[in-house]
Amino acid sequence: MADRQTSNLDLSTPDKARKAMHDLRAEQIRLKKANRNLMENADKKAADLLAIQKRVSEMENRPGGSTTSSNASLQKYCRPDGSVRLKGEQTRDKAFMPGLLQDAPVCDWQEELQSAVSDYTLVKNLSGRGGAPKCLARVREIARKAPVEVQRIFADASGVGAEWIPDEMLPALERNLTAERRVAAAFDTMQLPNSTTLLPYLSTGFRPYIKAAATSDDPAQYTSSSMVTEQRTISATGFAVRAQVSDDADEDSIIAVLPTVRSELISALVDGEEDAIINGDTGNSDTSGVHIDDASGALASWNIRGRWGASGLGGSADHRRAWIGLRARAYDVSSTENRATFDADTLLDDRSNLDSPHGVAGSLILITSPEAYFKHLLAMDQVQTMEKYPQPTIVSGQLGQVYGMPIIISEFMGGDLNASGKFTNSGATSGMLMVNRDRFKIGALRGAQIEVDKDITRGTHQMVATVREAFFTVDDSSKKNLKYLFNL
Repeated sequence: MADRQTSNLDLSTPDKARKAMHDLRAEQIRLKKANRNLMENADKKAADLLAIQKRVSEMENRPGGSTTSSNASLQKYCRPDGSVRLKGEQTRDKAFMPGLLQDAPVCDWQEELQSAVSDYTLVKNLSGRGGAPKCLARVREIARKAPVEVQRIFADASGVGAEWIPDEMLPALERNLTAERRVAAAFDTMQLPNSTTLLPYLSTGFRPYIKAAATSDDPAQYTSSSMVTEQRTISATGFAVRAQVSDDADEDSIIAVLPTVRSELISALVDGEEDAIINGDTGNSDTSGVHIDDASGALASWNIRGRWGASGLGGSADHRRAWIGLRARAYDVSSTENRATFDADTLLDDRSNLDSPHGVAGSLILITSPEAYFKHLLAMDQVQTMEKYPQPTIVSGQLGQVYGMPIIISEFMGGDLNASGKFTNSGATSGMLMVNRDRFKIGALRGAQIEVDKDITRGTHQMVATVREAFFTVDDSSKKNLKYLFNL
């Protein structure tokens, strides 16, 4: 190429040759200067890029995190020094601060991280080798996508994963249990400080009297009155669900079955709680000392809708002996009604027989069996046609409330009851409960949690889910704060 360029030059005289040589040297100097400027610009741009990267890193890792992120709620897990709380902590001023892994998720990333950490902890405990590398890899992958507010914990932790994961199980089961309650969700929950709690209760308040006029130098005193107080004794009951996993199970098999196991644990606790709320009875609420459905040992045969299996029922550990449920309460306060004939008018009549308050503020609910819902509530004449009801049940096939009372369908309102409203191993009737939900509470001593322990004598891991709670009424033992309609 140099030869071709040289051949184009005019070198016919010494002066022209000298000029050509001068021009070539000038071109060389110009090219060197241009290259030097390009290199200087490249170095300057590289320095600017490093400065920008450093600034981004400082903004991500500074105490308090970024204020512009869409996940700004994660800042509450950051300590003043910029580190991140993984578990809840009690601060110096006695205020409890939640942890990243244990608090209710505030963003999709946190929910995904908690799920992965929960799976890792559980699989690690159930694995015969004591490890869960695949689950840990998933945790690490999620950690690498952490929002800027909590990026430091993953940048500082060597290996990013097992070093900062708490050993105890995370409360994912408790959150799922709370979210999936059905009948239980209709009642407020009160935290219990102890397993046995005394609840002070005002049964009768002060009474007013007519103010007498002062007609003498020593007028009579105003008539006084006193409050009448009582107390309720609330005792928490523990429910437990136990499953066994072979210690030979490898990580892949545990991961595959884990969603099913967790779902079944939650389902057992939720269903057991709902069954106890409706059909529970301690046998101590009346003089009989027997569960309302245990005449001649019938409770041992009551596998309601095939949910509990054919064995292990009716004994002292039966979940339906945990507390006085709604049906038992209705019998105890003589607030039951044989409703072989049912319509909208009889429903109002039953409502009028409740003690004050009568639910005019919207506190009444109807808990009904599927049979009573389809055969009686949907079939009421007042809701079947367009001229009487804007969304007739014959078209919509559903009814959300009646007379302002929300309707809750429960599979644990049996369809195999006797005409007396009780289970006696014979009968095919059902019922519904009209309940003032403001007068009943769920007392929570401890939420649901999972524990795992190895049984070396059997070569298995015992997986146990437990919860401690109570169901009670704040009213006295004779208050008609609900009504049980049976023989439907």
